[in-house]
Amino acid sequence: MMGRRGWRAMAMSIAVATLVCALAACGRAGTPAPVVTGAPALVSDALHECRHVHRPGRQVLQLPAPDGGWSGHPQAVVVLNALSGEVDIRHGLRDRCGTLEDARTLDSRFRAGVGTVLVPDAGDTAPIEIEYDANPLPLWRPIVQLGEPAPVQRADIGRFAIRIASLAVVLTLVMSALLSFVATRERAFLTYATTVGVFAIWLALLSGLWAWPRPWLPVGSFAVQAMVGLAVALIGVTTLALVRQSWLRRRVPQIERGVRWAARLLVIAGLCAPLLPPIVLAAMSVATEVGFYLLALAFAGVAIVALVRRRGGGPSLLAGLLPFLVVAAMEAFAPTALALWKVEAYMLAGGWLALTCSMVLTLRLGVLRRQRDEMQRLAQTDPLTGLPNRRAALEQLERSIGAAKLADTPLTVAFLDLDHFKRINDRHGHECGDRVLRHVAHALRGAFRSNDHVARMGGEEFLVILPGADPGHARARIETLRTMLSGASVVLDVPGLQVTLSAGISALRPEDAGVDALLQRADTAMYAAKHAGRDRTELEAERPAVVD
Repeated sequence: MMGRRGWRAMAMSIAVATLVCALAACGRAGTPAPVVTGAPALVSDALHECRHVHRPGRQVLQLPAPDGGWSGHPQAVVVLNALSGEVDIRHGLRDRCGTLEDARTLDSRFRAGVGTVLVPDAGDTAPIEIEYDANPLPLWRPIVQLGEPAPVQRADIGRFAIRIASLAVVLTLVMSALLSFVATRERAFLTYATTVGVFAIWLALLSGLWAWPRPWLPVGSFAVQAMVGLAVALIGVTTLALVRQSWLRRRVPQIERGVRWAARLLVIAGLCAPLLPPIVLAAMSVATEVGFYLLALAFAGVAIVALVRRRGGGPSLLAGLLPFLVVAAMEAFAPTALALWKVEAYMLAGGWLALTCSMVLTLRLGVLRRQRDEMQRLAQTDPLTGLPNRRAALEQLERSIGAAKLADTPLTVAFLDLDHFKRINDRHGHECGDRVLRHVAHALRGAFRSNDHVARMGGEEFLVILPGADPGHARARIETLRTMLSGASVVLDVPGLQVTLSAGISALRPEDAGVDALLQRADTAMYAAKHAGRDRTELEAERPAVVD
């Protein structure tokens, strides 16, 4: 082991090395050289050519010129929520097309949708023409923005930032849950991480982030089908999570079993989504969205009942669902206003729900862990005296033996037994006997050091573990205990009460492989004290001399 001088020398060496490095850095101080990274480009993405193929079902929208024709100033046009197919924006000879399924086809000035900047000639009355595939999801309406480039670009960047931030929060929750699972091995964290991970993929599909900076999900042209399928599966899993978060789980356990089976069926239905025809897929998306709104409303009622009746889980459940209730109200009464920011609203509301569920899960597991620790403490505590019981004492003795052998330090144990305890019960009653045991436990705590371990082994027997102490120190502590017990009759107000004890002391030997031999020697020494007249302390018998 390194001595004090060695530590000082090491600290001095580190200080000198740090000073030398600082002086060297100061010597090179001046205008910092730039840091150049990367390498020359050798390949480039193929340019996306716009081809005017008017297929049946394509939607054509014309943005008419204002009265007197276009002003001659640049016009920014952005198409949002075009969930599938290509978007074509053209005016005169200017043509721009792209798809959210591959960000490489988009104008780099716009992130959240397909956009471009056109400059119609002053006085030109030709409309700006937009062509796109019919939206496969009826409740997700395409949005077209027209205006001055700078404000449109700022709104587009803000929209894109909200999407990135929302997805980042959800992914952070996934990583946090996975780390919690690794640390605790609680399956609930793994289930939560899997569910929120699937939700993150759904958000990426909804927002188009799955194609930034290039497609990183192997869904190809099935992005819409995957989005609907994941939404259906998430409805079932979310319903199960909300049931477990509410008071219904305790009051109506049959509901959880029914919802569990419904969740499994919805997961299967979601997996079948890519096989469904477009009209069935559209109906499924509408049913899923409306069903989730009704689900949120129903569980909001459950949360309000919990608040009124002061049951647990009400505030957190209502807080998690509140953003979706706002979205549902806007879908019913202000659908146009909602359509402008519906993707962002869903991402923010979904991230908030995932965050509240994470909080509830962490708090619930914390309560369960405290209950488990309390049960473990009760299982290892003597209820009468509050001392550790025999099981806890043996576990602590095993740890103390291992530590003593590792550090090569002494370890002593003392086995104590109250003298004539049956006589005390017979003469003064069992209630007095219980008071005597509690008094002895209190005296034991006061007579020994804070790092010593005191336990009740059963009946009127006690064990003291003294790490780092020799038998002489143990004997001195026991004599202090005798002095404290000599006034028991006065302290307990029981005239004629005498409380004495017999003790046996044993020290750890190198050949001791476990607790048995050490305890056996202490127990034998304690019985030797009994046979010698009680109210005394005996040390273990010395080892027989080795004869060569």
